[in-house]
Amino acid sequence: MREVAVQVGADTSGGTSADDAVETRVTAQGPGAPGARRPLDPETRDALERARLGDRDAFGHVYEAFREDVARLCARLLVEPAEAEDARSDVFLRAQERLASYDASRPFRTWLLSVAAHHCIDRLRRRALEGRLFRSSDLQTEDLPSGGPSPLQATLGREDREDLSRALDRLDPRYRAPIVLRYFAELSYQEIATTLEVEPRQVGVLLHRAKDRLRRSLGGSR
Repeated sequence: MREVAVQVGADTSGGTSADDAVETRVTAQGPGAPGARRPLDPETRDALERARLGDRDAFGHVYEAFREDVARLCARLLVEPAEAEDARSDVFLRAQERLASYDASRPFRTWLLSVAAHHCIDRLRRRALEGRLFRSSDLQTEDLPSGGPSPLQATLGREDREDLSRALDRLDPRYRAPIVLRYFAELSYQEIATTLEVEPRQVGVLLHRAKDRLRRSLGGSR
């Protein structure tokens, strides 16, 4: 998993400098995965166009091109390997069924990971007794602090990404989900809000609280 350049404080969640530090670590691990932010190669673009017209063999090429991206997202959200594998299969079935509605002006990877995110969040909701991941009492925006520069930026490259992966897996789904959707699936605030069934302005609250718990799970700023 390669490193990527990140801009501390670029997120508009209004987090603290410690939030920015966690954000940088997550961003460095997430979008840097193979296949992220990479334009479609001509063969995959052609296969996608043929798959949209109903060519099943062409969709097999699309599956091979994006299966690892979808598998990573499902594993991040669901943690349990068997459930994540089942979810990956379901996601591609759903994507194939909905392919005719795909807007070609939107990056296909983003669209596909949005389908995956919706499916995984639905699975997480079914786990929850109340049927929802988030309550309105969890989303009060007055808890957001003002932003600031991160004093830890220079040390982040030396952090063990395995620690981060384990810390993410330990998070409660309501806090793991917004981090994964923002930094691994690279969804916009609006897309996250739609997926989690909250208001766009509440996404920043969720991210702030998620990063706070992730930071504590990692043992603070060290």
